[in-house]
Amino acid sequence: MRRLWVNIHLWLGLSLGAVGVLVGLSGSFLVYDHEIDAGLNPQRYAVTGSRASLTYAHYAASARAALASARVVNIRMPEQEGDPVVATARGQGAMFHRVYLDPPTGKVLEAVPDGGLIGWMHRFHENLTLREYWGREIVGAVGIAMLISSLSGLYLWWPSRGRFKEALGARRGITVSRNVHYLVGFYGCIVLALLSFTGIWLAYVDAGRAVVSAFSPVSPRTVETGATGGKPIGPDAAVGTARRPYPTARVTGLAFPNGERGVYRVTLRDELGAIVVFIEPATGALLRSVDSANRSSGDRFLAAQRGLHTGELLGPARALLFLGGLLPAVLVVTGTMMWLRQRRRSNVMTSTSDVAAAAAKNPENATAASAMRR
Repeated sequence: MRRLWVNIHLWLGLSLGAVGVLVGLSGSFLVYDHEIDAGLNPQRYAVTGSRASLTYAHYAASARAALASARVVNIRMPEQEGDPVVATARGQGAMFHRVYLDPPTGKVLEAVPDGGLIGWMHRFHENLTLREYWGREIVGAVGIAMLISSLSGLYLWWPSRGRFKEALGARRGITVSRNVHYLVGFYGCIVLALLSFTGIWLAYVDAGRAVVSAFSPVSPRTVETGATGGKPIGPDAAVGTARRPYPTARVTGLAFPNGERGVYRVTLRDELGAIVVFIEPATGALLRSVDSANRSSGDRFLAAQRGLHTGELLGPARALLFLGGLLPAVLVVTGTMMWLRQRRRSNVMTSTSDVAAAAAKNPENATAASAMRR
């Protein structure tokens, strides 16, 4: 069994491990995407205040004016001091643009085609920018491989009885790369397993919801309206209806209807957590709300996967996720070094055995065999 797991651990690292390195590095970048974006592009965060005092319709109109032939699909409100209002607009095809707006005035701070570096990093981490070619499924397969690798690595590392304390530090008599592989793998396996496990749920959303629904009810991801025609209500009326049952909650985002049967999706947050409210555009009726009171165990489990993967639920401990994203690179590099060293050793032993066999058949080759052994 040990030899079997050694081979599984080895070939997962040498195959999907290369993709895992790229996914991990992009994930480390995204742990601090807000801070990196603000540092690289201070003009996007040159706000005159944090109070969003204008209407949602005004922010949407400002974003539309900054982009030709684009439809605003989402508005994200400031979550902390110094944040802008961020509108996402869909252009031709599947291209999404970001528009950064000053909260008090609605002035366009910058319009970023295709989301810029941050948008590209998100797409790469989620689907390797191969959305139409099973990119998300490939990332999910990498997550499965990393989960198996982290758990099998822990099994292979586990020392014999009486040597556990010794194994917790650097071991004498082995190479630096092997020591690094053992120590980083052991101390980082929990974080790597956490990132891999939660990433699998985010990659295979529908399959994950189907599995969870076998044990607990799960709220639908989307809601469609049955009423069409007539003049739809505006975004501010939709937000007003959504806030009525939650007067103390803070609005964090607004998604606009998509298509004839699309609805407004208003996200809020109070001291108990996130709230999602769906509003019918034709009548302004509240179709469905999901909050802490009616959220099922399945809903909580699925929501926790994203919160743990992004670090939202970890607070200052999200620095561990940053380090966790670096682990695949360290483990793949040191593991490859160990494998190459083992191959060279095996080749030398094979060559020595071949020369020795030839010497046994022909005494004239004895000198060559002696030289090879030296």
